[in-house]
Amino acid sequence: MLTMANPSKTLVFAAGSLGDCVLTLPALQVLQSHNPVTLAGTSPYIQLGSSLLNVEKVIPLEALLQNLHSDAPLDKTFWENFTDVYVFFKDKDPKVRKRLKDFKNLILHEPSEDFQEFLKKEKWAGAYWLNLVQPNRPAAETAPAAKLNISEMDKERGALLCDFLGTTNPLIIHPGSGDPAKNAPLSFFKKAAEKAVQESGADVFVIWGDAELQQADEIMEVFRDMEKVKVLPDLLMLKDLVAVLTQGRGYLGNDSGVTHLAAACGLKTFAVFNTTDSRIWGPQEAIILAATQTLYQ
Repeated sequence: MLTMANPSKTLVFAAGSLGDCVLTLPALQVLQSHNPVTLAGTSPYIQLGSSLLNVEKVIPLEALLQNLHSDAPLDKTFWENFTDVYVFFKDKDPKVRKRLKDFKNLILHEPSEDFQEFLKKEKWAGAYWLNLVQPNRPAAETAPAAKLNISEMDKERGALLCDFLGTTNPLIIHPGSGDPAKNAPLSFFKKAAEKAVQESGADVFVIWGDAELQQADEIMEVFRDMEKVKVLPDLLMLKDLVAVLTQGRGYLGNDSGVTHLAAACGLKTFAVFNTTDSRIWGPQEAIILAATQTLYQ
């Protein structure tokens, strides 16, 4: 049975990858500014947690969806905590809509426009969710940048982690993404690391994640024995990755969820866009590097 320790007025269903998660931050924070938000989310939301996302609480989405997709009775004591339910799905879920309509106290909010149709307008993808929570927002208004709620404790943890990993105030490089077609060559990132060390004497810290698990050995080999360059030896949980990112002096990466995360941590972020449109998928405050042969030379 699902229970709530503290009543909340707004429930948000949010699904997707790390990049999708960060793209919803401005919309989530608009909702939280009006009423306490309980967020039912996929793994990235769960891993980041309520403090970083700046919402009241985060619960697993899967259990709620399983209940809604079944014919089992819904727990009224849970649903009576809410007056509004926002669905942050790219595709509509008729079963969820039908089941929630049984609760007369709930107001269900879903995007009126198809996500793929919205993308054809070549606007920032995060504005899709902002339009849902702020339907009267002027179309020409610049969307706010996605920001995590970074605490002093996060920064202190980051300093300890960086000390353990043998790096201080580094330029952070992430040479991967969830789609190899998006990636600049590893040689490009190696040259960037060499240049950073030569011109500023800065430490360079190369990170990788689940998407690069099969490529981790290759990444380690490319950057092996480089002066002042360290490579992440093992996977980090998202909260630990955020903590490390708070200690960076800058970030360089491809179009990836980690790049969105770095920008949301407030790093000066350089993002290489190869096969995707940065106007739609780029972090709002990132410096975009268009993938060209000249860039890679």
